[in-house]
Amino acid sequence: MENEHAPGSLARALADVAAEREAQDRMWGVQEFPDGTGPGFTARAEEAKQECAAAWARGELTWRHILTEEFYESLAESDPRSLRNELVQTAAVALKWVQSLDRRHGATVHQTRDGRRPEKLVRDRIPEIIRDAGGSPETRAATREEQAALLRNKLYEEAGEYLATNDPAELADLLEVLHAFAALHGLTPEQLEEQRAAKAAERGAFSKRLVLRLPH
Repeated sequence: MENEHAPGSLARALADVAAEREAQDRMWGVQEFPDGTGPGFTARAEEAKQECAAAWARGELTWRHILTEEFYESLAESDPRSLRNELVQTAAVALKWVQSLDRRHGATVHQTRDGRRPEKLVRDRIPEIIRDAGGSPETRAATREEQAALLRNKLYEEAGEYLATNDPAELADLLEVLHAFAALHGLTPEQLEEQRAAKAAERGAFSKRLVLRLPH
């Protein structure tokens, strides 16, 4: 399992992003605005691309160059699918920059905008393990209403750890989160497995490595 407190941890960066998003949602709720993007930014995107290439050629490439290129490439898109792809790439570069900062300067505790202390859902025995190691963990019991949101964050965290490490042991953590989600819906692990098996019998699994080509 990736140590999220290690400098440069992807899990730590993703957890901080998730915490910030939660804080923004608490403050502003769901927000919808026009994209405001399009071909009007194409020239600026090309300029940023050239600046990035020139900096690389000079041996002076910085994260600022890379993120600026990705940002303006996003602004130049008007097609929703292309825009989404570019925004994902932009977000990925921003996360890599955060990880680089953490590796160089050490990770710091993320403080959300609404001032709440950072916290996350942990396995039941984690406080005991921390105490056995000489620590003094501060814990609270989440309400049932909070549990789903906390589990969603945990799902992203565990999925991110697996994607970052490709360690099959991380799948056990991911499965534990899925079992907790199932319990929210009144399902036991056995019942969840029955549903999985039924769906596999009806629609198949992923053993054949089939890739469906989508229409343009």
